[in-house]
Amino acid sequence: MEQKTTATEQLQAAKTAAAEKLEAFKNEASQHLNTAANQLDELKDQLVAKAREAGKDIDIEGLKTQAATHFDNAKASAADALSSLQAQAETAYAAASAKVDELADIADDKFDDVRAEAAVQLEAAQAKLDEVKAEAALQIEAAKEKAKALWSSIFNE
Repeated sequence: MEQKTTATEQLQAAKTAAAEKLEAFKNEASQHLNTAANQLDELKDQLVAKAREAGKDIDIEGLKTQAATHFDNAKASAADALSSLQAQAETAYAAASAKVDELADIADDKFDDVRAEAAVQLEAAQAKLDEVKAEAALQIEAAKEKAKALWSSIFNE
């Protein structure tokens, strides 16, 4: 009986660790999004400053509005992509967590098989979290590159 209790405790500990990793991923992704948003705001401010330096022949307010719209769209796009990736991560974790709970309930009959399956499910969830994290990083980089391209196209740099 003690061995079964230990297995259940191990499954719960693994589930808790996966939940902590999911939360850490969400926090890290949020930090990356905030950093990207701040960088986009800085680029927008630089764009407006450069337009003001270029002279009065330029419709600075129109350019400022256009740049703000483009940068806001880039930030919104990155936020949407990140939200979608977070939802995927949460879904993957929820599925793995439910499977761990189910497997823990039948552990009395299939102790060794259940433990192996739970490990596979948790590894799959971790792999999915890693994939989602990598995709989030790519989405954020894409948003940054889009903003840089806009900057370059406006100033022909």
